[in-house]
Amino acid sequence: MITLKDYLLDTYTDYRLEVENLEIPSAARVFIVGPSGSGKTTLLRALSGLDKIVNGELYIDGLEIKDIQDKRLKEASVMLLTQELGLWPHMSASEHISFAQTKGKSIKEDSVYWLDLVHLKDHANKRPHELSGGQRQRLALARALSTEPKHLFLDEPFANIDPVLASELLKMIDSEQEKQGFTLVKTTHHYLGLKDEKTDILVINKGKIVQKGKWMEIKDNPQDEWTKKWIELVS
Repeated sequence: MITLKDYLLDTYTDYRLEVENLEIPSAARVFIVGPSGSGKTTLLRALSGLDKIVNGELYIDGLEIKDIQDKRLKEASVMLLTQELGLWPHMSASEHISFAQTKGKSIKEDSVYWLDLVHLKDHANKRPHELSGGQRQRLALARALSTEPKHLFLDEPFANIDPVLASELLKMIDSEQEKQGFTLVKTTHHYLGLKDEKTDILVINKGKIVQKGKWMEIKDNPQDEWTKKWIELVS
């Protein structure tokens, strides 16, 4: 369970993020949508514990988290994949996986499974600069999944990936979530998976959560003008 209460933060965009009370059950699948600059990424970072909690409270599995330096964040087993990806330029694709699996203590050879999941098995020996933008994004995703976190946060994971492959990757993530049982929270501009009954949607606009629920609940009762236009496009 992830709980964010009475949260207030000046964002890096045009609006201040304000969250009165938000609870995300364990093993849930939550997609955050909203216009550009609305606070999607800031909300994702707040839920993952990567921003210092100045005003408000964050609890992950009952542990109160203050900031990224909080040792309890490691115990909560959180993984955030940002749009910057954070790949290591001196490591091959397979080394990325094995190094992440051992928390930097050693290099393992068991990386083929994870690279194959994201269609990178044939690029195991390549370094990030030898991969395309979409391939680097898939490598970062495979690395995140390989750590088998309890809570996985993804910021626009399919931004540089074509819709067909993105659909395959979403099915793969869904399958891995069933196997591993992690909580999945991601920001998205894609329409993939939004109408699935397993998906809970958070609509954020101008720094505030204006609506949350399943697709049909939001479709039947949009709470603001942006959501109405968004529904028309998705429908």
